[in-house]
Amino acid sequence: MLFARVAARVIGAGVLGLRSTIRIEEIHQERETDLKTRGVPIVYALWHGRMVLCILARRNHGIVTMASRSKDGEIVAQWLERNGYIAARGSTRKGGVAGLQVVIDRVRAGHAAALTIDGPKGPPREAQRGVLEVVRQTGAVILPVSGASSRPWFAKSWDRFLVPAPFSRCVATFGEPISIPPGMPDREALDRIGKGVDAATIEADRAVGIVPPPPWAR
Repeated sequence: MLFARVAARVIGAGVLGLRSTIRIEEIHQERETDLKTRGVPIVYALWHGRMVLCILARRNHGIVTMASRSKDGEIVAQWLERNGYIAARGSTRKGGVAGLQVVIDRVRAGHAAALTIDGPKGPPREAQRGVLEVVRQTGAVILPVSGASSRPWFAKSWDRFLVPAPFSRCVATFGEPISIPPGMPDREALDRIGKGVDAATIEADRAVGIVPPPPWAR
């Protein structure tokens, strides 16, 4: 636990140092504002590889999100909590049901949620069923979100994790809100959500003029 606290502080200092060198331009932020004004529960949906700019753009908004129960997850959870997020512990591999229930309870209590819908291990850019559980039990609307940088570094990982270079132009894009009808089949619903997040990602990439590698490249 002590190691996790120290590591979270070190990593957090580096992330916030990077944040101080960039300005995140928000595209279609009015879509988020409209949902909030109408009191509609929101689930932000994003790809795992594009989480950095999305997380930095919404610090200190009381958003609930998931962090795994691993040692690395403990570091992530502590960083999230110190930056105004609510960390629900669990993943698709361990403690997922309990973690999703925390997310559901928090959304019912009035918090927005944010889920990396292809995480934590992929397949890349393929929405997993957990997001549907949250939406169907809370009546929330999906708000796709993504981020891009004019000078990105893409990790050689399953998700091609994007890290923005200092002083690069950065954007966070809000896609078209998506409502899931109660009787829609899971596969159709997940396909609709995935296409929405893809559209937000394509728009973000075009805004900063980049062509990213495919997420499965090594």
